[in-house]
Amino acid sequence: MQTVSKIHETVLKVCEEARKLVGQIPPLENESELLSELVLCILSSQEKYEAASAAMISLNKKNILRIPNNEVDFFEIKSQLIAAMGEPIYFNYENKRYSRRLRFFVKKGEHILKTLENIYLNNLTIKKILSCAEDTRDARKKIIDCCCGLGPKQASMFLRNIGYYSEFAVLDKHVFNFMKITGLTYNSLTSVATLSKYEELENKLRSYATTYNVALLHLDLAIWVTMRTLKIYR
Repeated sequence: MQTVSKIHETVLKVCEEARKLVGQIPPLENESELLSELVLCILSSQEKYEAASAAMISLNKKNILRIPNNEVDFFEIKSQLIAAMGEPIYFNYENKRYSRRLRFFVKKGEHILKTLENIYLNNLTIKKILSCAEDTRDARKKIIDCCCGLGPKQASMFLRNIGYYSEFAVLDKHVFNFMKITGLTYNSLTSVATLSKYEELENKLRSYATTYNVALLHLDLAIWVTMRTLKIYR
């Protein structure tokens, strides 16, 4: 087992590499691209990113992942999406080729459809939702409220991926393991359901980042890489 100090040292080294490789993400302005990123975050919940990305690319190639103009268009999308979500996806992971259905594909299809309905059939857009937010925290809350199947982690990932705000933390099981090992939290966690609890843990990690003068964007990425590579579980 790696010592706490060794894990901490490794994370900070990876942080420096992340800083060189991952710069400021330019903001997305195109609504269709915003929708694709949003759907990707819904699909990647409890799923390998590579599998979710392959599913999202497939939906786009089939022109299923589009903005409904009206209810008739929405029901056409619904029919196409339900059929497509049951099909196998093909993706590479750790030098292996996989072919299988997406995990929870029925439920995720329902989440995507409800999200489309909540936004576009109510005369909204993702851009409108974000522009109406009072601040970045409110933007995250509004995205969670409007989108089905999107919790605090996935909403934070979405807002980072579109270049809206880079200092939200993406807290997954690897980050939680690190936080327990380093004493930032004393509980064994794999996920957090409520936004208030998520923000509490996020603030602890943000303070840690400030102490070592690293960006939160680079810190949680470095933690994720380190904990996966060392295969550390608590």
